[in-house]
Amino acid sequence: MKRDSCTLNGSLSRKNEQSFITMRKIKMTYCGYREWAFEIFDNIKANPKLDAPVLIRSKEEYDEWMSGSPEGLDFILFVGWSWIIPVHVLKKYLCLGIHPSDLPEFRGGSPIQNQIIHGIKTTKVSLMTLGEKIDEGDIWLKEDLSLEGDNIKAIFCNIASSSIRLLDRFISAYPDIEPVKQKLDEGSSYKRRKPEDSRLTIRQIEKMKLEELYDFMRCLTDPYPNAYLEDEQGNRLCFKEVSFERARK
Repeated sequence: MKRDSCTLNGSLSRKNEQSFITMRKIKMTYCGYREWAFEIFDNIKANPKLDAPVLIRSKEEYDEWMSGSPEGLDFILFVGWSWIIPVHVLKKYLCLGIHPSDLPEFRGGSPIQNQIIHGIKTTKVSLMTLGEKIDEGDIWLKEDLSLEGDNIKAIFCNIASSSIRLLDRFISAYPDIEPVKQKLDEGSSYKRRKPEDSRLTIRQIEKMKLEELYDFMRCLTDPYPNAYLEDEQGNRLCFKEVSFERARK
C-alpha cells in the first residue's frame, strides 16, 4: 500500500554525504511504526555513515529482533514508539528518542497538544537518551520545529522534516558528541490527555478567542480524539476539520 508522504526539506546534503565516506560506520537500529516515523527513516537510511540500518516496524518485530540479543550496536533510535522499553534494554544499549518539545519544557504526555493549547507556535524537537524516568534523559541535540498547520497530519510532516535535520546533524557529529543533562527544575511536565479532555463547553467557548478555539480543534484532529460538544442526551458534535482566516488589515 502506498503511504501518504510529506514534502520534506531535511534530506542529507551532498556535501555531508561525501565527507562521511571515510568515517567510521555507525550501527543503528530504528524503531517506529507511524507514517511520519517511516518518512524519517526513508530519508536517513542511505546516509553513508550508517552501516545497513535496521528498521523495526512493530512490537512483534521488536520482540523477535531483541530475542537474538544483537551485539555491536552504537544505538537504538525510538521514534514515536508507544511501548515501554524494558530496563535491561535501557542499560545494555544506548537508547535514543525524539521528543517534540524544547526539553525540559513540556515533558510527559501529549506534548504537541499541550504546547499548542498553551499558544506555542514554534518549539524544538529534542534528541535525548531514554531512561527509566520519562523524558528526563540527557539531551544530545535540538532542532527548530513549527507547530503551525490546520491539522495533526501537517504537524507530523513538520516533525518529520525537523527530525531529519536533527538526525543529519547527530549522525555527522557522532561519536564525537556529548549529551547535556537537563535542568529539570527549570522545566515543566504534563500528563497525557484523555479523550474526555477533548470536550468543549459553551462556557469555555465564550471565554476563548477565535484563534484559541482554532488551536484547540486543530491539535485534536485525527488520529487523536476530536474536539467535541455534547448535549444533555449524550449526542456529540465532533470537529474533524478546521481552518482559520485572519482578517485583512
